[in-house]
Formats: sequence, structure tokens, C-alpha cells
Amino acid sequence: MVTPARRSESYRSIGHWWPKAKARVEAQLRKSPRLHRLAQFMWRTIRWMLFRCRMRLVVLFDSGIRNLDIDKTLFLPPEKIVYVSLREFELCDFIGAVIGGDWDRLEKRFEDLDIYIAFKQVFMEKKNWNETLFYRRFLDALNEGEVLWGCANEDDLQQRCKNLEKLFHTIEKEGYKTQISLSRSARFIGLGTIADDVTISVGRRGDLLFSDGAHRLAIAKLLGLKQIPVKIVVRHREWMVFVKELLQYARSLGGELYQPSTHPDLKDIPALHECEGRFLMIKDKISAKKGRLLDIGANLGYFCHRFEEEGFDCYAVEELPKELYFLRKLRRAENRKFKIIAGSIFNWAQIGEIYFDVVLALNVFHHALKTKESYHQLAALLRNLQMGELFFEPPDDDDPQMKGAYKEYSRAEFVDFIMRVSSLKHAEIIGKAIDGRTIYRLSH
Repeated sequence: MVTPARRSESYRSIGHWWPKAKARVEAQLRKSPRLHRLAQFMWRTIRWMLFRCRMRLVVLFDSGIRNLDIDKTLFLPPEKIVYVSLREFELCDFIGAVIGGDWDRLEKRFEDLDIYIAFKQVFMEKKNWNETLFYRRFLDALNEGEVLWGCANEDDLQQRCKNLEKLFHTIEKEGYKTQISLSRSARFIGLGTIADDVTISVGRRGDLLFSDGAHRLAIAKLLGLKQIPVKIVVRHREWMVFVKELLQYARSLGGELYQPSTHPDLKDIPALHECEGRFLMIKDKISAKKGRLLDIGANLGYFCHRFEEEGFDCYAVEELPKELYFLRKLRRAENRKFKIIAGSIFNWAQIGEIYFDVVLALNVFHHALKTKESYHQLAALLRNLQMGELFFEPPDDDDPQMKGAYKEYSRAEFVDFIMRVSSLKHAEIIGKAIDGRTIYRLSH
């Protein structure tokens, strides 16, 4: 049997004197509940002020991180947080920090931690805390004189376990709430223990790694919550190199990416085309609920990312070198499996050998109308392409880029051309994107 893993050490480990001193002070304060509440109020307020001050300093002095909202709250499915950072970073001390090193190696899974296993045993399997390895390990440490988790003895440990049971049942009944939302009923915002929220760090390749808030993350996973709020504490130095590359690329395009990135840490970067509405529109009209999906002119791969989440086996075709570079990087950043076909769709030798349940041709086919050669290549592609349905977005009838093209088709003429040369016989308009472009669904 594999021994369950323990949580990682803090990046800035402190000696035993601090937790011991804190535990002794708390023990004395508990003798006077009013004084204890006042001390908690003052401590949490000071921590909140230091937290806000640190964020302002980071934004002021770090030009790289300035382009990202370091105080943003992300809403993620708990299952996206798979691995644990090999060093933990406290929110108050490290918010916005960029740190290199090997702390982002994928060596430890959250669900292999003894704290998660203990939660599962207690809340799912109805065991007692003292039957868990986590409890026994903690108790052994306390018996050796250590002060951990604010506990100095077994009575303290049992009380903490009771508090965790209360937390579990509260989230189960009332849903997940951040410490900030819980503190809004207080006189001052931020009096909650902000460090208790789930925090993550971003590894060099974009992996979202657990850093703190193990109790709440364990509960969210066990309860099967669809999403929880999290904050990013630290970003790896190599990840920030990639972020700066992407920002520079956006600036070269006039300040916006062509498509938005789906990575949680990159959603701040503006994009020219709104894709969420297109995705939802197409998703609602797709007849196949799984199978192969081909995205022609995938750019940064937005639709492959989204439809892979829906269970499709996706193929992304992209020929531009810069877009291919970012497409590959972003695929790895979110641990996607979709296949990338580098080069023109017209040169893909296997195009007639694979059946695609869904093909996306969004704002791409019109480029083939500009010359006689590419027009005939498009016609050959449509004759050979084995597909169940095609989602097609042509340019507007008066689009200036089509002036002087080999074929100046209107939208209706373009749709008729596709049906004439392909195996598709029926066409319907499924809606319009925010920019006003019409999207068609063509089927057999």
C-alpha cells in the first residue's frame, strides 16, 4: 500500500518558535472570550491591510505582472486542480510574486494527500477521525511537543476536527462562500481569515497547482461542486516569460488577440472576436454529442478547448507559424489532447480518410475565394471532406476584403456553392454573432 502524501512545506518556512508562541497566546486569550475576539479582530485587520498593501506594491513595481489582475477571483471546477505545488505560498505574503525553481514539478497529487484521504474516510465512509492516518500523524507530532494547526494537545485537535465537520455540513447545505463574502456582514471588509480560501500557483507550463486552502478544496471535490472561487498566489518565472510573449503578440495585432484564451490566468487579455456566444450557439445546434470535430483555421484553439471539454475528439488545423506556436503552448497549458495539424488544410494528405462528425469553418473559407487556385483547392476539399455537419461563417456581403476576389460570392451564393460541391444538402441560419456575422449549419 502506498503511503499517503503530506502537504508541502511553506516556501518561507519559519521555526517552531512562532506557532508555539502563537498557540500559547491563544490559550491565554481563550480564558477571556471578549479579549480573544478583540485580538482576532485586530490580527485579521492587520493581515488584510498588509495584503492590500502588498498588492499595490506589486502592481506599482512589477511591469510584467501589471498587465494581469493579480487580485482576480477565478471560478474553477475543483477537478481542474490536480497537482500540489511542492512548496506552498501563503496568500498574504506572496500575492503577485513571480518565482522560479522546481516547485512546480508534477510529483504530488492533491487526492493522494493524507488530509484529503482523511476527509474522504470521515465524510464519505463514515469513519472516525482517530481512524485516519492524518489524525494519527498529527497526534504523534503533538505528543512530541510540536504545535501544529493551532493545536497543542489532543483536545485542541479534536476541537479542530469538529470545526471541520461543521464546515463540511455548512458548505453542503448553504454552498461555498469565500471569506470575503462571509465577512461582509462584519463592520470592516476583510476581517475574515482570507488565507483560508483556496489558493493556487501557476507552474511554468500553465499547470494550476494547489497551494493553500486544503480543507475547502477537499470538501468541494467530495461534494462534487461544479466550481469554486480561487485566487492565484504565485506564477512561475517561465510562465511569465510566455505571458509576456502572448501580450507582445497581442500588441502586434493592435492590442487584442484574434481569439480569447481559455486559460484561467490569461482571460484578462482582450480579444478581437467574441467566441463564447459562437460556441454556445453551435453547441446548442450540434446533432452529434460526441465524435470527431475538425476546426479549420483554429488560431489559438478556442473551439477545440471548449469542445474537448464536451467530449469531442478535436482536430485543430492552423498554418500560420506564430499562431501554431501559441496553439501548442496553450494546449499544453490546459493539458488538452486535441490534435494539431500544422499547415494548410488543402495539403493535409489524410483529409479524405477520416470522417468528422462536426466541421467548423468560422470566418476562414472566404480566403480561398481570393484566387483561382485556392478556389479550386476549396472545391476539391469540400468534395473529399467526409463530414456529418458543417458550421459555416462567411463574411458580410459588403466586406471590403472581398473586393476584387476571384469569386465575390454573397452569403447565400457561398452557401449554395458549398452544397453544390459537397455532400451537404440542407442549410439553416442558426443565429448571428455579436459582431453581426451570420452562422449557418449545413447538413445532409
